[in-house]
Amino acid sequence: MKKTIAYISIISIAAFAGNMMNIGLSYAVHWQSLDPLAFMESFKIDFPLLLGPTTVTLVPGFIGSLWLVFLNKENKAVQRLWLISFMALLLINIQTAAYHLPMNLDFMDLKYSAMEATSKLQSWIIFHWLRVGMAIFSAIYAIKAFKNTSLS
Repeated sequence: MKKTIAYISIISIAAFAGNMMNIGLSYAVHWQSLDPLAFMESFKIDFPLLLGPTTVTLVPGFIGSLWLVFLNKENKAVQRLWLISFMALLLINIQTAAYHLPMNLDFMDLKYSAMEATSKLQSWIIFHWLRVGMAIFSAIYAIKAFKNTSLS
């Protein structure tokens, strides 16, 4: 069971990192190419479409890595690696809830002027790449944990 959860977690975390990279390398580039008001109109359509893939890739890795923290109580070194992986995902969730989600909702509600929207989008993208980095970091630590686990 531990092996299966580890596989699911690693695949999920890596897929989530890939999904986050895709958002940064495609959607963000597209959004920057639009007039700020057209961007916010487009965001109303794009954001809900991004929720499904983000949830499907993040949730199994988030739950699985936490579960593996508890399943590896006997091996403190492995437990620590899974905890680091989980904490990176937790930080991503906190950043998303505290920073990105409120801004996303404001973009969708057209709450910003053109100048504000441009500035907010730039900072959104910068902080988005922080999420990408944390997702990659989480995947690395999940792989390290797996490599150091006795699964026999």
